[in-house]
Amino acid sequence: MFFKKIELAIIIGVLIVVSGIGFAFNYSPKKEALSNKNYSIIEKWDLPKELQEVSGISWLGDNKIACIEDESAVIYIFNLETSEVEKEIKFGAPGDFEGLATSKNKAYALRSDGTIFVIENYNSKDPQTKKFDTFLNSKNNTESLTLDDKNNRLLISVKDNDPFTKESKGIYAFDLSSKKLKKEPIYELDFNKDFFKNYKEKKIEKTFRPSEVAIHPQTRDIYVLEGVNPKLLILDAKGRFKSIIRLDKDDFNQAEGLTFSPNGDLYISNEGKKESGNILKVHLN
Repeated sequence: MFFKKIELAIIIGVLIVVSGIGFAFNYSPKKEALSNKNYSIIEKWDLPKELQEVSGISWLGDNKIACIEDESAVIYIFNLETSEVEKEIKFGAPGDFEGLATSKNKAYALRSDGTIFVIENYNSKDPQTKKFDTFLNSKNNTESLTLDDKNNRLLISVKDNDPFTKESKGIYAFDLSSKKLKKEPIYELDFNKDFFKNYKEKKIEKTFRPSEVAIHPQTRDIYVLEGVNPKLLILDAKGRFKSIIRLDKDDFNQAEGLTFSPNGDLYISNEGKKESGNILKVHLN
């Protein structure tokens, strides 16, 4: 009887060790819960039903943010103080619109097939829309758009397949003078770099899937958002890596929009599923 108890104890011990080894081999930092978040959510705005699928946002000033959603060619002006849409601006036929940028009197919208819409005097009674094709298409799935006003260009990134390689994804520049998209990327997300090693997927092009890009108004750093496995990549103004911040899926259900106020306040929008879409004011710790 004594020896049977010893044998049973040995078997249990072996099972515990094997289970521990299995856990170690199956551990992945991508599945780890964020116990120590390196960001804080300062404020949250739930969006109305028409913005449940909010896909892009752009700071306007006076506590107003322009929003776009991925089914209609409409710019919604959302007032953060009243938590209401105070104006809707239609600029074209329905489509899968994913990116939005604004300047003083112009708005720029990006369709997922790489087509760019320039809306002149968008806030007037008679906005005029012009459409520009690029070498990008629906296979590339373009979701990221921001205005680089200092260089008179728009920056665009693809979510799925880069048109030229699987090993990286480019951030491309649409020149606002020539109205052409340059084939040489301005910035490049190289998935073979060390800082992507904890996020690398079997299909390398899925390692990072940009849903939005924005430029910090003070540092000029480049912020690239991913919504599928939410994270925020920060590059300096020359495209050199600074950091990756993992975002908790409980906070960022489907992060698709990103914008800054002039003083550097960060706003991220999330598409809703059963719940409403939202805008979050986020502080990076």
